[in-house]
Amino acid sequence: MTMRQEIHCYIDDITESKLVVLRPLLLALANDSIVIEQNLTNEERSLIAQGMAAYEENPNDFIPLKKVN
Repeated sequence: MTMRQEIHCYIDDITESKLVVLRPLLLALANDSIVIEQNLTNEERSLIAQGMAAYEENPNDFIPLKKVN
């Protein structure tokens, strides 16, 4: 079985409600024009950490991804 077939089997076993979470990641991976940054600066890491902390403290202040798309 190829890796593609194996991953496809996993996707077939995921419920629709959980596929909502996977969809943006698959879209980003499939779209060659989207670049996934790998070499973040310390400033970028700090900004991400601040955003994650703010979300944990006040999740209701953020807009769900499905409302943005």
